[in-house]
Amino acid sequence: MSRSRSVGIFVFVLVGAAVAGTSPQIAFDHVWIVVSPNAPERSALERAGFQISPDVNRHDGLGTASVTVEFENSYLELIWPDATVPVQPELQRASEKFHQRMNWRTSGWCPVGVGFRRTGSNDEVFPFPTWSWTADWMPKGSEMEMLVPRDDTRSPALFIEPRALTGQKEQAARAARFHHSLRVSRITSVRLVSPQAYQPVVSLEYLQSQHLLSVEKGEEWVLELTFDGGAKEKSKDLRPDLPLVIRY
Repeated sequence: MSRSRSVGIFVFVLVGAAVAGTSPQIAFDHVWIVVSPNAPERSALERAGFQISPDVNRHDGLGTASVTVEFENSYLELIWPDATVPVQPELQRASEKFHQRMNWRTSGWCPVGVGFRRTGSNDEVFPFPTWSWTADWMPKGSEMEMLVPRDDTRSPALFIEPRALTGQKEQAARAARFHHSLRVSRITSVRLVSPQAYQPVVSLEYLQSQHLLSVEKGEEWVLELTFDGGAKEKSKDLRPDLPLVIRY
């Protein structure tokens, strides 16, 4: 989602790398985790040493809201279903999905979303079906391109950001407003672990083949973010508050 603003073996994602050639040229953009209303889980991030933006982003039409942790090249978003945010009739199903993701411990849904951005000049098509949606909070004429089937109830959300929402200079300027006590600045790799029973969909396998994302088997959904190449060789496990491990 954008602004209107034991764990098994992992495989690295090269953050910022773009796939060239005949394949769609895309790169990692950001990640989100679905949390409880008003994101009480944010305290786990604060204890870990992150400064959270005070801005609450309302996604009118989708029925969700979020807060973010900003970095030079990306951001981590905590998003939740918000009863005060209107839902467009055609997005009712999408809104319901966020409720299921919020209850991931009992629903079996994945609470994680991974967003990418196009880096090429053309909107090349993927070798699998995709679908798009738009909402009131998005710039007029823009759409979010979804890489996971509409009725998928187990996969992480995988999507392509509208071009109007992916300015890297704007992201760096936004990040400059915040100072994390961890003294980290950039997300340099992303790792994801799935439950043993999960079977990857075609789009996820494609992203793995392009070295943009990898999923390995474990006990439960876990997102791992590495900052600045893990230069300090330190880590923090934010479970059970968040399905998140950080390395820096």
